[in-house]
Amino acid sequence: MKIFKYVTEGTFDAYNWGLIENKQKFIGQLMSGKNPSRSCEDVDEAALSYAEVKALASGDPRIMEKTDLDSQVTKLKLLKANHESQRYALEDKLIKFFPQAIKREKEMIADLEKDIAYLDSHTPMDKEHFSMTVLGTAFTEKKEAGQALIAAFDSLKDLNDKVALGEYRGFPMTLWVSDTGISQKLQITLKHERSHTIEPGNDPFGNITRLDNLLDGIRENLGQHREELENLLQQTEEAKVEVKRPFPQEAELAEKSERLSVLNVALNIGGKDKPRDKGERQARDGKTSIKRLLRRMGVESAASAAAPRKEKDMEVTIG
Repeated sequence: MKIFKYVTEGTFDAYNWGLIENKQKFIGQLMSGKNPSRSCEDVDEAALSYAEVKALASGDPRIMEKTDLDSQVTKLKLLKANHESQRYALEDKLIKFFPQAIKREKEMIADLEKDIAYLDSHTPMDKEHFSMTVLGTAFTEKKEAGQALIAAFDSLKDLNDKVALGEYRGFPMTLWVSDTGISQKLQITLKHERSHTIEPGNDPFGNITRLDNLLDGIRENLGQHREELENLLQQTEEAKVEVKRPFPQEAELAEKSERLSVLNVALNIGGKDKPRDKGERQARDGKTSIKRLLRRMGVESAASAAAPRKEKDMEVTIG
């Protein structure tokens, strides 16, 4: 079903649609808050529709121009608010996030470099050479060492226990249980400056391989943190430039806002009728009161009585 609305230029339709427009704007503000532009990209569509109809009915091109400017200014203000919000977020990052993140990465890099140096000093040149200590017993065979690791799992008596498992390639090993509240998993942590953790399995050789991969992966981990530090430093410099960048459409917003203000004044949009002169209002009220009094008495007021005939007619009557 379609609804067609017809209006006639130069008639009372302009006034009627103006009333509907004001009512719709009030309802729109009530439903969406005091400042709808904070949460909506476009101004109220229904209000715009009524305003356009009013403009067509009145035949005044300034009303159509004002309607278009209302929409453009609202959008520009939203863009500016978004620009300012991003600028404040960058300022906050420059003060808090970036310095703290850069500090953490530098500390991590320094610790990983120490771990690598320590690992290199405790790794034999001969890759075939193997040595691991498990619960005080030294092993030179991977199979035996792997079996000893699995057997050591029974040394955990409680979920909160932490067992000093032994040492591998210079790194002390700790056996413990991670409890997420949903599941519990065995963990082996090797630590010098930083902790490096794996989840062991039930394969003797597989556990040795996992430990080797964990320690050898420290270099790759170091590279990732160096890259992250470089990214943070670059983002910091970009943020310093971006935070000083003005709103690119500031001039356009100022120009259109000024023109909209001129139109609002010319069309008396959002204004109130000028108050009547106090004396005029009192005189009007006085006349109204006298009329009512005389009407109740059955007497016509002088203002509503019939005007006397012309002087010529009176002369004819007398003669």
